[in-house]
Amino acid sequence: METLLTFLTAQEAREYRHEHGTGGWIFAPEDGSPSVLFPPDMTPTGILRHPMSRGRSGELIGCG
Repeated sequence: METLLTFLTAQEAREYRHEHGTGGWIFAPEDGSPSVLFPPDMTPTGILRHPMSRGRSGELIGCG
């Protein structure tokens, strides 16, 4: 079972990822919908095919 967290903004997701050391990918939709923090073991392809992001435009933010 995968655990996904949602945040009102991509910045909130970044701060959570940094503060909790979770790693992972953030999908930030262009339409202003909540951003989603995906587990670090998911691939970008898997994330873009996931029901939470499939068919949506947005930015995929990795750890850097």
